[in-house]
Amino acid sequence: MKRVGLASTRARTNGAAITRALGAAGLLALLAGTAAVVLSSVRSDDALRQTVPVETTPARTVAEPAPAAPASVRVSARGVRAYDPDGDQSENDGTAPLATDGVLSTAWKSERYRRSFAKTGVGLLVDAGRPVRATRIVVATETPGYTAEVRVGSSPDGPFVSVSTERSLRARTTFALEPRSSRYLMLWITSMPEGGAAAVNEITVSAAR
Repeated sequence: MKRVGLASTRARTNGAAITRALGAAGLLALLAGTAAVVLSSVRSDDALRQTVPVETTPARTVAEPAPAAPASVRVSARGVRAYDPDGDQSENDGTAPLATDGVLSTAWKSERYRRSFAKTGVGLLVDAGRPVRATRIVVATETPGYTAEVRVGSSPDGPFVSVSTERSLRARTTFALEPRSSRYLMLWITSMPEGGAAAVNEITVSAAR
């Protein structure tokens, strides 16, 4: 009877020990799981708090290019009178302003040369109002076929210097000029068209800025 009681007591003792061990193991597993959840939560919070810098490129302001300044500008010129050094010093001077009035239907005209044009030339004088470096003159005429060149000077009485090549005029002719600072410009006519009289309906002057 004593052996049976001793065995029963040992069995109860072993069972209690096993139960305590299992309980401790379960407690440890529970604590480990709780720690893992807490650690995961902390890591997630840290990840959310971390801000990844994003590189941004500042917007570039592209300045619009300034409009290019024109190489030449229109000059307000005024027809003054004729220039007739080989004749009586006058050729329809009163109508000289008609060559710069902006109206194509009006014109200054030379005298009519019925037989031959025996002069070295006759000119129409234009006043720019101030010294300019003229680069171009455009001449419109209702009597194409005469020849002329452009001359310039500082006085309406001369002397004048040629600044273009001689050209045969069409209804509209452009003379490219050698820029030379001068106030007065002259269309120097060296031959007459058919009919014997040269007309200048309009002269426009452009000068360097």
